[in-house]
Amino acid sequence: MVKLKKNLSIIAALIFIAAIAIFSQIFSSDFRIKTLDVLRVPLKVISGSVYTLRDVAGFSEMRRENKLLKESMSGLETELLNLREARLENERLRKFLDIKESDKRKFVPAMVIAKDPTGLSDSVIIDRGKKDGLEKGMIVISGSGLAGRVIETGWRISRALLITDYDSVFSGMVERTREEGAVAGNMRAGLIMKYLDIGSDVKKGDLVITSGLYGVFEKGVLIGEIVSLETDSSGLYINAVVKPKVDVKKLEEALVVR
Repeated sequence: MVKLKKNLSIIAALIFIAAIAIFSQIFSSDFRIKTLDVLRVPLKVISGSVYTLRDVAGFSEMRRENKLLKESMSGLETELLNLREARLENERLRKFLDIKESDKRKFVPAMVIAKDPTGLSDSVIIDRGKKDGLEKGMIVISGSGLAGRVIETGWRISRALLITDYDSVFSGMVERTREEGAVAGNMRAGLIMKYLDIGSDVKKGDLVITSGLYGVFEKGVLIGEIVSLETDSSGLYINAVVKPKVDVKKLEEALVVR
């Protein structure tokens, strides 16, 4: 019934248009113009109905095309996101290429699978454990910088304490001056290098590396860069604020040295 009504409307519109065409051939141009001016409203209505009916007829097809286009766009956005993520991961992993293995130094690649949700400590869970040869005390690096050390090992996972944790204290050395000090974690503030001599030539921008003392970390691993200096409250030493080379808050991949 609905289809019949649509067909009748279209037929009526076509008859009206045909009549106008015949009419325009019979009468003078002046008479035609005046008459069409009177009929402009019904002509617009009928002409509009033809376009409306035509649009209604193609509406379902347009909806289907629109749905397909949206699905295609969604798929492309997902693919673009995956490509972007792969590129970022590739950039991070490329940093590991500059780190060479040796007979005494082997690396186990690991992914960070969890972080401390409480925020009370800076530690992460990695997807490597005893079955991969990991042991307590092994150091964790990312790119060209020190990230932390393994403090607990399970069969398939381990927990690593990051260098910024309050419980992380180890010996460091200013690369340029070879002066040593104790490097302590300061959570979000980064690291503090303590007990530098008051007459030290240490400057902002100097790099700090591990000294290898006390067996906590091997010597020569980059820790970070000195960003500010201040005199200790006792007046006997200088403390240096060190920005870690590794942004441990964004740590996703790492190498465990064994």
